[in-house]
Amino acid sequence: MSERQSPTGMRRFAKLFVFELWPWYLGGAACLAITNIISLEIPQLAKALVNHLHEGVKATDVDAAKLPNLALAIMGLGLAQIFVRSSSRILIFWPGRKLEASSKSYIFHRVMRLPQRFYDRYGMGDLISRFSNDLGQLRIFFAFGVLQILNLIFISGFTLIQMLKVHKLLTLTALCPIVLMLIITKIIMPKMQAFTRKNQEAVGLLTNRVTETFTNIHVIQTNASERSFQALIAEENQKVYATDMKVLMLRTLFFPLMTALTGLSQLIVLFYGGLLVTEKLISIGDILAFNIYLSYLAFPLTSIGIIISVYQRSKTALERIEPFFSETLEGKDEAAKAVSPGQADAQVVIRDLNFQYPSSEHQVLKGLNLSIRKGEMLGVCGAVGSGKSTLFHLLTRLYNPPKETMFIEGKDVLAIEAQELRENVAYALQKVHLFSASIRDNLAFGLTQKPSEEDMIAGAKAAQIYKEIESFPEKWDTQIGEKGLRLSGGQKQRLALARLFLRRPKLLLLDDVLSAVDNLTEARLIQEFRKLNCTMIINSHRGSVLDLCDRVIYLKDGGIFDQGPFQELMLRHPELQEEIHEQAAPETTV
Repeated sequence: MSERQSPTGMRRFAKLFVFELWPWYLGGAACLAITNIISLEIPQLAKALVNHLHEGVKATDVDAAKLPNLALAIMGLGLAQIFVRSSSRILIFWPGRKLEASSKSYIFHRVMRLPQRFYDRYGMGDLISRFSNDLGQLRIFFAFGVLQILNLIFISGFTLIQMLKVHKLLTLTALCPIVLMLIITKIIMPKMQAFTRKNQEAVGLLTNRVTETFTNIHVIQTNASERSFQALIAEENQKVYATDMKVLMLRTLFFPLMTALTGLSQLIVLFYGGLLVTEKLISIGDILAFNIYLSYLAFPLTSIGIIISVYQRSKTALERIEPFFSETLEGKDEAAKAVSPGQADAQVVIRDLNFQYPSSEHQVLKGLNLSIRKGEMLGVCGAVGSGKSTLFHLLTRLYNPPKETMFIEGKDVLAIEAQELRENVAYALQKVHLFSASIRDNLAFGLTQKPSEEDMIAGAKAAQIYKEIESFPEKWDTQIGEKGLRLSGGQKQRLALARLFLRRPKLLLLDDVLSAVDNLTEARLIQEFRKLNCTMIINSHRGSVLDLCDRVIYLKDGGIFDQGPFQELMLRHPELQEEIHEQAAPETTV
């Protein structure tokens, strides 16, 4: 993102999550103002106390009675300052936590509606890093950063007024090192921003690698690849370390320099102020008060470096979370017309469909034309890369087809809300996806209403897995582990298919999901699918499945090469034998 775009991101983020918290910030700012007013009053009391002592007082003097009162007043203001300062931090830090929670909920809601092309561009670990680490950096800026900025404004403003009251020229002379500090800050800021960006990108890549490693740990261990992955993670970790050290080096050089310049200001006050005292232009009490004011300025001025560092990290974080906001959400294309191609009995109509993935120059589907009747069971076969799974991706709008090329029940799929479309289309992916939860929770996944016990039993029986569920000690409440690791391959597939029976869709897409069951179970499943009275499209490499279909299309080079009954296709195209297998893979626990 360019420099010009960054403020827009900051304004948008503030408008969405920060502005509504203004009462908390206002209360915190008021407490900070009171804190600084109290802080400035203490040097005045100390000045009066020192001047009385310097001038000399006797026990019989009237002013002598004021000394204990001045000391008590200083103590009282100190205690009041502790209370008000603590309140200011509570009032300003709480909105930081609140906006972090709000922004995470908001972005997660958007993430659920982002198209598949968005996820193709980023690794899972990188997205997690953006969602977690980068939003955490924004929380720090809008809590700790805001506190430091307000503190700097109030202390600088109030303190400079008091210092100017003491002596204008002394004040301007003492501030000369501050001007030098601002020049140095201007030079260092761009370098710190560049190093900060590289560091956060390196953290994202490392998170992505670690997440990928944990996800596929069984593959790594079974292939004895631990050492190579250790080297890979060590390399990514070294990049994080190297970029972090560059940021740390700048901060290490910057903060002591700020402290040294503040010390130089105090030396100027002692030298030039001493001359003014000898000339009796100011009192010793004024010098004491002036040094106390400079000490008040010391931390806010040195905190400029902290503020810059926090701001740079938050600015980079905004750039990294920008895709969550800028990517167009799934929905319906208002410009797409819901027109009927003219076949009243057709469930799906595809006309002159050409498609290539956004990240590829290769056209997967070329001039595809197809009509599927309501209630028809259509088989799809073809070599790997012929476009079988891509067809399913377009029917469910994981990727959007071109306008007026794909219709369901007479409507252009682009004219249908993605959520509405998927509620009526059930898609069983080739790779089974189960969640680390109970069997009951996995069956209820994606349903708008919680299924009853009777519905779950009926769905499990239809999926040919009811007896096995009943054999588990905890039955429906059995925890299946991450990705269903406690189940065999066939059990995973059948449990995933049970969800389809509970949904009762209008259009059912099966992407080679019967590969891990035996032929008898396969025949029973097909029979149960028939009872759903829905339109079915089955992509399969098993002849026994394709033979049960009403019609089979043979995809080749992105188009329909031939279609008809499966046995006739096999006679006309002997090369199909290479793509077809009859035996199911043995059920193994993964």
